[in-house]
Amino acid sequence: MSDTNKPYVCTLSKELQEKAKKELHETPEGREQGLKALREKTHTRPDIKFRTDDAFLLRFLRARKFDVNRAFKNLVAYYEIRHEYPEVFDNLEVDKLKYIWEEGLDGMFPGKDSEGRRVGVFRPGKLDVDKYSVKDMARASVLTIEKMLEDEESQITGVVMIGDFADYTAKHALHNGPSFAKLMMSITESAMPIRNKGVHFVNTPSIFEAGMAIWSVFMTEKMKKRIRVHGDEYGTLHKYIPSANLPSDYGGTQPSVTECTTKWMKELQTWETKYIAENDKYGIPKMKDALGKDAKTIDPSGGLVGSFKKIEL
Repeated sequence: MSDTNKPYVCTLSKELQEKAKKELHETPEGREQGLKALREKTHTRPDIKFRTDDAFLLRFLRARKFDVNRAFKNLVAYYEIRHEYPEVFDNLEVDKLKYIWEEGLDGMFPGKDSEGRRVGVFRPGKLDVDKYSVKDMARASVLTIEKMLEDEESQITGVVMIGDFADYTAKHALHNGPSFAKLMMSITESAMPIRNKGVHFVNTPSIFEAGMAIWSVFMTEKMKKRIRVHGDEYGTLHKYIPSANLPSDYGGTQPSVTECTTKWMKELQTWETKYIAENDKYGIPKMKDALGKDAKTIDPSGGLVGSFKKIEL
């Protein structure tokens, strides 16, 4: 990122500007007022070093339909979860997670659908849980979301995900229990300002329903209504996502999942060098204990930082 202080210049088409106005209550005047009000609210939390350039703050306003109070809660949640889970958010490097994309575990497909949405996939059953941590999936998801949020069109239109549960076993379910479910739902629903427009599950095994019963505890009612389960019937999937936006694995015209996710990894590698280092300059400063180690439980403002709890937005 060359200049985080650069004033916002709208690059949206007239159609997307109209969509933003209709769905998010965004207007040029409201945008200016919202940015000013949100920036002023950051002064109420001196314990957090906020990134406050227009482009960054705008993604939070859009995610919460220009409700400044809700946008600020989202912004605070973004920094609090980064502080609470350093094993997920610290030292993010694409090259350390290359296997995620090269083996098609997570990533985005090329192009956008007829509604301007990006379409992506996650395949938890492909993770070798004897060799790798499920938190690698979380780290990969964070990188993907941060990259998508650099595209202001995606801030407006949102994203659609495919959850492919092929090869998912009881061992995978054990590693994807309540604590991981809470982390992922907090990331995708409370902390990251992403507009998740739907999740479509395919290749669901018998154990899937038991797992969903656990995960649904941490979902908002809105998210629950946006879930569709297709089993191994790709024809119903195509009713929601055109074949032109799907890889060949799902009867689409795009290359295979692994080809798509590997291409996405290369995009991430190019983007990472100009974003991650800059973004890491902000947040809740880590305090040092007597041994010089990070003590994430100490709040710079003098209190204690407890476990991150989902913030209702």
